[in-house]
Amino acid sequence: MSDTKSNSNPVLRRSLSLPLVCLYGLGNILGAGVYVLVGKVAGEAGYLAPVAFLLASVITGVTAFTFAEPSSRYPLSAGEAVYVQQGIGIKNLSFAVGLLIILTGIVSAATIANGFTGYLAVFIELPDWLVIIGLLFSLCLIAIWGIAESVGAAALFTLLEVGGLILILYVVAPAFVDLPLRQFDFIPDTNTDTWPGIFSSAFLAFYAFICFEDMVNVAEEVKNPRRNMPLAILFAVLFATVLYIAIAICALLVLTPAELNQSDAPLASVYERATNSNP
Repeated sequence: MSDTKSNSNPVLRRSLSLPLVCLYGLGNILGAGVYVLVGKVAGEAGYLAPVAFLLASVITGVTAFTFAEPSSRYPLSAGEAVYVQQGIGIKNLSFAVGLLIILTGIVSAATIANGFTGYLAVFIELPDWLVIIGLLFSLCLIAIWGIAESVGAAALFTLLEVGGLILILYVVAPAFVDLPLRQFDFIPDTNTDTWPGIFSSAFLAFYAFICFEDMVNVAEEVKNPRRNMPLAILFAVLFATVLYIAIAICALLVLTPAELNQSDAPLASVYERATNSNP
């Protein structure tokens, strides 16, 4: 009887350490945010894009706390559906939440894949459909490989992403001498016409932050989840906030909001303008 029960309810191996989970969550956030959406946020908010990212981070912080608590109480895969089931007890509702999460993941994957084509085109021209299929197929193979391997690959990609952002900060550093003269460009005034653009772009930036919720879906495979899950979620959101604001300021010191908005690879355009050379 006990063997049957054990086989019907397999337990996932807890193999993910705190650093790995932090890098996994940070990679999810940064991949969708800075590299793909910074241009669109600047297109909506103009030079107030850093304020939009700050506003989105405040909203995200509240959401992050609501995820941090249940992820430590119920460290199970399919996190959001489990939380609804435990809190409300309506099976159909938890099923609907799980389905919505899947649909959100599909939309997010499509957004990131489309953004990837823009950056790859800087180095090599390939049909968009071929790049997207190749990328998704490769990620699928990594996911099938195993959770430890998948998160390890995600951690590696995160280090590459952060390295790219540090490179942008480095090459744009000389432009920071102009920041004291242009500081008022980045500070909102009391004009009511200013805020609709900030709020609409903050909504877009919030989408970039919200990718941290993917972290709760690996909670069942995290070591000491009661401690590590809340720490990893809060660290990922806080670190991403600092990077978002810094990169947004850097980009706007080099390019205009219109130029960022029109670029398929905004940070590549920033690098090109700052160094007068191709990436």
